[in-house]
Amino acid sequence: MSSIAPTPEVETKRVNLVLSERAHSELATMAKRTRRSMTELVRLGLGLVKIALEAEQNGHKLIVTNAEGHPLKEIVLPG
Repeated sequence: MSSIAPTPEVETKRVNLVLSERAHSELATMAKRTRRSMTELVRLGLGLVKIALEAEQNGHKLIVTNAEGHPLKEIVLPG
């Protein structure tokens, strides 16, 4: 699986995002809790959305399970 995170030999682009106060606060909280930058979390989120879209296009579902494999919730992207 290829990574969305830039590597030294890959050209990068700067993007400005407009987030609600709540979304910004959640992103900042997650960054602090995980010791990742906000940029890294956005890249990680893009990678997860890519996986979800590919699964959906292939007729699959993304399911969160407990340790025993019992489904807890389905991840569905808004249409």
